[in-house]
Amino acid sequence: MGKKPINYINVLSSSKSIKKRQFVYSGGVFTEDLVAAVIVTILLVPQSLAYALLAGLPPQVGIYVSIFPLLAYALLGSSKYLNVGPTAVISIMTAASISMLPEGERLISAAALGVMTGSILLVAWLFKAGFVMNFVSRPVVSAYITGAALLIIISQIKHIFGVSIEGNTAIAMVNELLRNMYNINEYSMLIGLSAIFLLIIINRYLAYSLVKLRIKSRRAKLVGRVAPILIVAIFIIISSFYNFKITLNLNVVGEIPKGLPPISFPVLPYEALESLLMPAVVIAVVAFVDSCSTAQELAARSRSRIDSNKELLSLGASNFVAGISGGYPINGSMSRSAVNFNAGGKTRVVGLLVALMMAFTAVFLTPLLKDLPLAVLAALIIVACFSLMDFQSLWKTWVYSRADGITALATFSSVLMFGVQWGVLAGVILAMALHINSTLLPYMPLVGRFPGTEHYRDSRRFNVETNEIVKTLRVDESLYYANARYLEDRVAQVVENSPDLKDLILMCTAVNRIDASALSSLEEINKRLRSAEIRLNFSDMQSRVKERLFRSNFLEKLSGQIFLSQHEAMVALGPEPDWNDLSDHIDIH
Repeated sequence: MGKKPINYINVLSSSKSIKKRQFVYSGGVFTEDLVAAVIVTILLVPQSLAYALLAGLPPQVGIYVSIFPLLAYALLGSSKYLNVGPTAVISIMTAASISMLPEGERLISAAALGVMTGSILLVAWLFKAGFVMNFVSRPVVSAYITGAALLIIISQIKHIFGVSIEGNTAIAMVNELLRNMYNINEYSMLIGLSAIFLLIIINRYLAYSLVKLRIKSRRAKLVGRVAPILIVAIFIIISSFYNFKITLNLNVVGEIPKGLPPISFPVLPYEALESLLMPAVVIAVVAFVDSCSTAQELAARSRSRIDSNKELLSLGASNFVAGISGGYPINGSMSRSAVNFNAGGKTRVVGLLVALMMAFTAVFLTPLLKDLPLAVLAALIIVACFSLMDFQSLWKTWVYSRADGITALATFSSVLMFGVQWGVLAGVILAMALHINSTLLPYMPLVGRFPGTEHYRDSRRFNVETNEIVKTLRVDESLYYANARYLEDRVAQVVENSPDLKDLILMCTAVNRIDASALSSLEEINKRLRSAEIRLNFSDMQSRVKERLFRSNFLEKLSGQIFLSQHEAMVALGPEPDWNDLSDHIDIH
């Protein structure tokens, strides 16, 4: 006999095209979700404190944003595995957004930033703007995260050294560190570097060693992921026993208020809200893109899908709830989501259970954390950021595409020089500018035929058959107002260099659209060619483009014809080539 189901819930698919199916939520599934929730919570407790520290906020704020926002995502999200909450990148973006404010206003400003971020995402959901993530390229995201991770590492060195520094850019922070070199607390540095060393050893070798001891790989990886909590616990015990705060003058977490987060709506003057608007927009974009990328990767592993518009709703609600519960902006965590997946979590109930466990921590366990050295929390952040940096991906991007490489390099550099708020904007704007530039000046080569075939290729790259009476210009881009004049200039150049030209063919294989401005340019080209006794023809035109041309009177004025294929056009217009004049060897690769 199988286990008796304890409950029934509808597990909705991540795509509207897939029908709902009923899923039996049995005791066995609950057990797997519970185990995953315990493991995720063990990882989340120290991370929540560390990321609140990174955001420049009291440590309890990290716990606050790990309770009610998780409930919101569990109820509204489309991913079974995504764990939302405090993350390194969003935390440092929050710190950069509020660091210039008076210390007394930072907490309420961070909460307002969460509400604004959530509101922006909810408005995007209303307009079904999930497609916006398509405008942020992978090289930009990778470069941004790498730059932000390096910036975070630099920002945490102050806690390792036990000094106080200010600044939002890498240059400013490094200058501050150099000026404070003589104020380093040697004990803080020793503890911080020891924690980094131990965490690196655990991350790199613990799972491998356990596998060598014939422990299952999946279980070994989970042990390796949650083992850092043991490092944290050991340092808490030692710090408490020897009273490091007094004996070694170490900075520690200090008293953390017990209890659940207060629910209130953050109210700020209009001028303050206006100053937070642009950071909120940038945080919303980064949070959405980063969360969706994580959710999609885990969905692909489980052969499922997510709904990007539903992710807008759930992330928007989670951030809004984070703001009204005394928190700050959040997003999906790659590390905790991967732990959830590897731990065998089956449903979003994991998020509900994690929220309950974090609430229990907030009410009963916070006094145990007061003696944790800040140097150890900084070590946790630094080691976590090591895995976020992906310089290999940046190099591959540079080798493969100079345009994408320039975009990635500009994004990375902008994060370090101007701060995290502007890095992603710089990358997105530059990527779009380069894309627009490529459509402004599209590649339009003259093409010819491979002898004895019906294939036509670029005459500058291949040994092909051409003639002076009929020329074919291949248009490798849709035609619109920005490149219409360039087409006119390119046609004029071909005509100028071809005194015997009688027919010009525009090969439109890659043309998906012709707008009104481009149509006007085609009419002008047709008129000029007619006056020069040259016919304008088209080949390989897509049906929908041709149908749109039928709505105008352009085809009535066209001096030539529209041919179904390039070969048909050449057979009809061009003379039969003299095959003896052509090379016997033709490289078509």
